[in-house]
Amino acid sequence: MGLGDAEVGLEKRAPAWRGTLGWVWTVFGPFLGLLLITGLFALLTRDAGSFLTTYNWRTIAVQTVIVGTAALGMTVIMISGGIDLSVGSAVALVTVSIALVMRDLHVPLPGALVLGVLLGGLCGLLNGSLITSLGVVPFIITLGTLKVFRGLAKWLSDSQGVYVPGESKAWWFGRILKVEPEPSWLLVAPGVWMLLGLSLLLALALRYSVLGRYIYAIGSNESTARLCGINVPGVKLTVYVLGGLATGLAGVMQFVYLDATGDPVTADGLELQVIAAVVIGGGSLSGGEGTVLGTLIGCLIMSVLSNGCVHAQIPNAWQDIIIGAIIVGAVALDRFRRRREALAVA
Repeated sequence: MGLGDAEVGLEKRAPAWRGTLGWVWTVFGPFLGLLLITGLFALLTRDAGSFLTTYNWRTIAVQTVIVGTAALGMTVIMISGGIDLSVGSAVALVTVSIALVMRDLHVPLPGALVLGVLLGGLCGLLNGSLITSLGVVPFIITLGTLKVFRGLAKWLSDSQGVYVPGESKAWWFGRILKVEPEPSWLLVAPGVWMLLGLSLLLALALRYSVLGRYIYAIGSNESTARLCGINVPGVKLTVYVLGGLATGLAGVMQFVYLDATGDPVTADGLELQVIAAVVIGGGSLSGGEGTVLGTLIGCLIMSVLSNGCVHAQIPNAWQDIIIGAIIVGAVALDRFRRRREALAVA
């Protein structure tokens, strides 16, 4: 083979190598960030020695459940090129609704929790229907429903907490997010196992199902997906319903965390934490990219930052600044990588 043929072969292999390196960075970049942050806080708290304890990491795992559950739904939405700003408000509406149906309608706890998940799916259905029927960008639609869902939560509860009588709670209710799991062989709280199980199912669905391939295709190039015969509005509607169901489950976990209390002002700003976790985990605001594993690592990074700042006695204001800087850095890296890929293709 001549020199010219060798150069052509190298040019053909170069995009493949760049793609592989990009995938490796997407998967292992967030994990490397988690290790660095963990090492930093371990160094800052070495005198106290409480950061790396088993109890503290069980606490971090529990603190990840609510954000992580909602982030699973946001991952699917952002891969498809969408976004949902109403997550925090929907969670508050779910907690209030669960408490009201238990207190006023005397619905048993299991039934009320199922209704809470379904209510989250209904919120997602509303978002998806408005986005697909009106043709308005998801940012605007979900910004509007953010206020609608929060207003409904306040109206239903008269802007006050809704408390459920203690006798209405089952024996297993308080164990769902208990730091020290019962029984002890579970190692972590049942809520953590639930999050891991859902993550595995979602990862397999995105990787192997037809719907998963359609979601990535729409997020990468919606026009091309339409030309390929994909029912883009139908897939988008499905995506927002799935995201809503995940949000509803996050609302159930928030209800558990609040010890069976419906709070109309809870989860304020949760959507920003969820979006940040997805972006830090390698997801793109432009769509077409994101992994379940990366999202979980992003959620852990957020929890470790919050927990580590407390142990290191770093003021809350600095915690917000650090998280904000990390989000900006993650988005900037994503834009830089996409620009390089575009130049490489050109």
